[in-house]
Amino acid sequence: MGRASARIEKLGIPTTAIIRKGFTRVVGNAFAGMGFPAEHPCVHEFPVDMFLGEGTDLSPLKENIDKIIYGLTQWEPKVPTKVKVIKPNMITVHGKDYQGAVDKMNFLFLQENWGDGLPVVPPTQERVNWILTGTDRHRSTVVGAGGGKVLPRGGFATVEQVAVSLAMAGGRPEYLPVLIAAVEGILNPASTHFHWAATTNSTYPAVIVNGHIAKQLRINSGYGCLGPDPRHPAGASIGRAIRFILMDVGAAIPGVGTMAIYGGASRYTNLVFAEDEDGIPDSWEPHNVSYWDYPRNSNTLTVFPVTSSVNVSGTEVTNKESALVSLNQFSGFMKSPYMNYWQHPSMFEGAPGIVLMARGTARWIADLGWTKENVQQFLWENSHIPWDDMLKNLGAVVTKIGDMAMGRHVKVGQPWPITSKPENIIIVVAGGAQSGHGYWMQLAQSAPTSAEITLPKNWDSLLKQAEIDLGPIPSPAQFPL
Repeated sequence: MGRASARIEKLGIPTTAIIRKGFTRVVGNAFAGMGFPAEHPCVHEFPVDMFLGEGTDLSPLKENIDKIIYGLTQWEPKVPTKVKVIKPNMITVHGKDYQGAVDKMNFLFLQENWGDGLPVVPPTQERVNWILTGTDRHRSTVVGAGGGKVLPRGGFATVEQVAVSLAMAGGRPEYLPVLIAAVEGILNPASTHFHWAATTNSTYPAVIVNGHIAKQLRINSGYGCLGPDPRHPAGASIGRAIRFILMDVGAAIPGVGTMAIYGGASRYTNLVFAEDEDGIPDSWEPHNVSYWDYPRNSNTLTVFPVTSSVNVSGTEVTNKESALVSLNQFSGFMKSPYMNYWQHPSMFEGAPGIVLMARGTARWIADLGWTKENVQQFLWENSHIPWDDMLKNLGAVVTKIGDMAMGRHVKVGQPWPITSKPENIIIVVAGGAQSGHGYWMQLAQSAPTSAEITLPKNWDSLLKQAEIDLGPIPSPAQFPL
């Protein structure tokens, strides 16, 4: 459907969309985002059962075949020549006092399907202006590729709109450069954010921050780095603001713009964390250097939508034998027969997921002579999925996948790799000084993207004010009672 509607926009040719029941509003959002009426005359909704496999009842398709042929041969849309940006009016909410007004505002947000369902901080003009001091870009500047369109609805991610989302999430001005970079990563065409934002899969972006900015903003890289943590509030605010942008600008609202069957707790704040660069073994490079070839100490981030996360126990390392046990614990979780590994050639050529390795595990492994490349090679080799498991869990889908472009890497009857080459596996050192546990975050439906974080001229003054407001940056040795 996404490809068909893209052709409409470019060529103005006849087309039609055949969808399963429940997706009408998702398709309407997509059409509206391209400037067409949401009530598209050539969208045909059919029962879910019709799409479930061989032997299903195709009579609804036969009964509507004339309409489908009409859409494919005669109907032609009027392609918009100009894009009109509509800036909504400011809203005023009254109450008997400030708290009463805040309550009414939150009730209004729920009625209008704004936000994420939890109470939000009022994005007043004063607060938004304060957030905007965190960037040198003009408030009307569009963020990201594709004209800043956040799909499926196609709302525009301007700097001001990004700041509004950060204000709603209780953010601060110094968080804005990271949020802008995250939006740039999401809107990078390689991220294919339309697919993972609208899919039935329960996806959410993981954002890995590298560089000095991580410590400056108190983005957690240690104990509890995936949250929650009151000493490191930046990740939660930035992550929640990302969700506001996806929902309020892109209309990724359950049953309307996203069909994620389960959603998930991680969708509220996504996963925004930093790499523990102080804990990286001396012989290893940080993620942004080894994977993206950025200079060391550069302020960058990686955006990678994932679909599930699992704690990996038994990763204590004290000798060669325990190192192998630890790495086999990771590879054991990685080699699940997960269909998305091979669903599309671009996914098979990309990252299969993120391995989070605590500094204790990483340092012991490195001290035993393992390079990061050695670890990637081991995990890749030992996460091949036995053919019997492939056949048992994926059945006929295996034959279809084998015919795709990645066929040169996979062969019927032999174990299948979860990605085309070892270096695709993302390894990030994070999670505290000890070992014993790791984390595996499995891919969703796109490739990882990266973006550089641009700091404003007033950066130092923003950090000084943050220290006044939040107190000194906590050191790893500080643990409140």
